[in-house]
Amino acid sequence: MKIIAYDHFKPRVTMETITPYLPEEVANVWRLWKAGIVRENYARANEPGVVIVFECESVEQCKRYTDDFPPTKAGLLEWFYIPVQAPLPIETLFGPAVDVK
Repeated sequence: MKIIAYDHFKPRVTMETITPYLPEEVANVWRLWKAGIVRENYARANEPGVVIVFECESVEQCKRYTDDFPPTKAGLLEWFYIPVQAPLPIETLFGPAVDVK
């Protein structure tokens, strides 16, 4: 299952607060990327933070990974999770009456 996870800095947390944790954080995400658990990783455009697309069995499994991130363990971030799937019924996209051009 794909799970979109995004973080939000807790009150009074700034980039300067997070910066000391970034080397270990980046190494951790890279390890998960190489293992096929992290599929995509983005910086947020609207505020400081990240959006990560995980491939996990459940939101609970995804939460275990984000709970292990250094800034999360330090109590600096809160995470939000959106499990996603292919739109159903996807078969309708292949109907002859559907204009796919």
